[in-house]
Amino acid sequence: MKVVGIGAQDDLAYAQSFVERTGTTFTMLWSDSNESWRHFGVRRNSTVMLLDRGGNVVEGSAGSYDPDSLIEQLATLT
Repeated sequence: MKVVGIGAQDDLAYAQSFVERTGTTFTMLWSDSNESWRHFGVRRNSTVMLLDRGGNVVEGSAGSYDPDSLIEQLATLT
């Protein structure tokens, strides 16, 4: 499993500050064009998407999500 975050709001300096402030340890990418969000149909910040090995969306949730449900979904992919 690989966790990747994509920042596309505000600016790069804010995204870097977010990583430092939150102690984020997974890979974070920056996209000032919002192309990545458009590709996956993301409409708001704090969207969680689970992709399979082929990059296909298995599950998506805008806003808050249920961690237990995410763990169950991950188990079906391994």
